Amino acid sequence: MNTAGDQAAALRAKHGERWKIWYVPLALGGYTWCARIHGDDLRNVVHADTAGHLDEHIRLREEDLAADAALSDEAARD
Repeated sequence: MNTAGDQAAALRAKHGERWKIWYVPLALGGYTWCARIHGDDLRNVVHADTAGHLDEHIRLREEDLAADAALSDEAARD
């Protein structure tokens, strides 16, 4: 089984150029997984209960950001 550190390293290898990724141990076991875009403020932190869920949340956030950028580009052309 992968440790939390191994899972965090895998997420950083996949998303680390754009995202800061960390986890917080919970008192009763387990972790809260967190990520934010580098340079973004702490109001925009993504939280998840597993590393897998955090990976999915990051993927969805990237899709949203790409769609927003496309809309902005389209509006600028009009």
